[in-house]
Amino acid sequence: MAAWFTVVAPLLPELIRAARPMFTRSREPSQIPQQIRELQDAVDHNDQAIKTLAGEMEQTLSALKAASAQLEATLVDLRRQQVEHERRLHVMQWVTGVAATAAVLAFGVAVYALTR
Repeated sequence: MAAWFTVVAPLLPELIRAARPMFTRSREPSQIPQQIRELQDAVDHNDQAIKTLAGEMEQTLSALKAASAQLEATLVDLRRQQVEHERRLHVMQWVTGVAATAAVLAFGVAVYALTR
């Protein structure tokens, strides 16, 4: 709850200033029905805004869940690829070792043949 409040807190004075002119300030008894209508209109407006916001949040959460599932699938695939690459690297290291050993032996045989 604190995270959204830190974002909204700087905007609160502006929101209050914008809302003040909406309501009748007179304390006369004849103004009470008008004030009640204004408050009911404000409540209706807030209700619609909250419903709209809730729908948008639900869509955002659905999108985040889908993105999370896709990211998880990507991570699984990347881990599988990493294992495959490590296996190939191990095979290549083994082949390189065999080739280097064969090259050293061939060089030794060539030196031996030339010295005889």
